[in-house]
Parts: sequence; C-alpha cells; structure tokens
Amino acid sequence: MRWSAAILLLILPAPAAAQDWNGDAALALARRAIERRTRAAVDTALRDYKAQAHGFLFFLGQFGEGLTEPPRLVKSDQLELEVYWKAPQLSKQRIIGWRDRNEMPSGINYHRDHLGIVQNNFGRAIRLGEGDEVRDVPHPLAPGGTDLYDFALGDTTTIVLPQRAVRVATLRVRPKNFADAGVVGTLFIDVETAELVRMAFNFTPAAYLDESLEDVSVVLDNALWEGRFWLPYRQEIEIRRRATWLDIPARGIIRGRWELGHYVFNVGLVISWFAGAVITITPQSERAA
Repeated sequence: MRWSAAILLLILPAPAAAQDWNGDAALALARRAIERRTRAAVDTALRDYKAQAHGFLFFLGQFGEGLTEPPRLVKSDQLELEVYWKAPQLSKQRIIGWRDRNEMPSGINYHRDHLGIVQNNFGRAIRLGEGDEVRDVPHPLAPGGTDLYDFALGDTTTIVLPQRAVRVATLRVRPKNFADAGVVGTLFIDVETAELVRMAFNFTPAAYLDESLEDVSVVLDNALWEGRFWLPYRQEIEIRRRATWLDIPARGIIRGRWELGHYVFNVGLVISWFAGAVITITPQSERAA
C-alpha cells in the first residue's frame, strides 16, 4: 500500500512553528533525517526493487522582446521506463517505450539524465544535465548538511493511514552562505521515522554551471510502500534558460513530469545487471513492440 504526499493531503495541521532558523527542534530533526538516510544504505529489509515509470518531457519556447508572450510548445516526448535499484546505491533505468512529436522545427538534444527519474533523492550530491547544468551541489540531508545549511521548522501535518497516522514536518532549508552552490527550498520529513517524504527546491545562482540558465526547480514526491518504504512516486522538473533564435531574444523551457508504480521488492537483482550507463535505451525493435 502507498500514500503520496502529492495527492492525499488529508490533513490535520498543527499550529505553525515560528520561523526560527537553526532552532533546537529544527536542527534535531535535520540531524535525525541525515542519520536515517545514512542508515538506509545498509537497511537489510530493502535489498533491491524494480518499478515502472511513465513520463513526459515538454520543450517550450518564448520569443520576442521582453519575452511577454506565453510559452509555445516546440517538442513533446512520452517515455516508458523500467527502473531498477539495489542497495546501497546502484541504479539502472531502461527506456522501453519512446514516442515524440515536433510542433516546430528544433534540434534539441536532451541530456541523458533528463530522460529518466531521480533515484535515492539525489544521494549525497545533486547533479543535473550530466553535470553540465548543476554538479556536486551538497544535499542538505547528506552528512555534514547542518554545517552547510540553515534549517527552520514549519507546520506539522498529520495523514491518517490504515497502518498508522503519519506526522509530516515541514523543514525549510537555505545555504548558510548564498554565494555558495546550494539549494533553497522545503523538505517534508516523517516525524516518526525521519524519512524524507517530499522535497521541493531551487538552486542558488552559484550552482548553475551553464551561464544561460535562469532557474531550475525540482519537486520529488515519495510514497509509502509496504507500510515502511518511502520511495519515488511523482517527480517534476523545470529548467529555464535564456538564448537567442535568429537574433531574437528567446527562452527555452524543459518540463519533465514522471509517475512511478508497480514496485516489486527484493527480486534478487545481481550486481552485473547495473554495469554500463545508468540510463539505457532498448533497441528500436523492442521499443516498437
């Protein structure tokens, strides 16, 4: 059984806490979440899994002085993936279905990681665009996160499930030094287990390696599977960059939308299955089937 933070906000909110950056309660919860993520890598209850992901990529363009016109769809892609994971941090994704449609002429080529989902909630460091857009940005819940980031405790939400009532705390996060590469956003933490339920964030300007990038926003929603595993359920990403097209000011926007399901746990995946590229594309004959 699963619960998604994105769709079932059947909530009994507790009174909001004051925005006290680095208060004792905020730091205690952040440290518990960091410790839980570290221990999850050696949790013998979840050895591996396979799942399916279905997603869409949209490339939109804005054109003209001031970029005041609404974005226009340039290209759309629909993808079907097989997703595999093995403890502690091995991951593999196979694109088994892919169809695309061009509404306008374009020569866009996506980075390979735009064609798949985020596993392990990015691990210890955040990387996008195969490292061309964002590379090695410290995760706020990686070891040492409280040395690099400020935390503030917000509302606590209660979700009533058949197994138990889940209390989810809001934890705002920002870098201690905004001149550093870091994330700014909100974490949602299961108060009982200190598991990461949801993560919504942007980056500081210093995180962008491509000078044309204006903004990158990421939302990762996890769901509760088997009553104990918080695993990917829904993900969204938007990447906005400035450019020119035939000497006309332009903005390119990539929007990705993913949903995951059909999890099967502890299937006995062998390490050799994860050799090679993390995201692979099956032959055309297999995708056509």
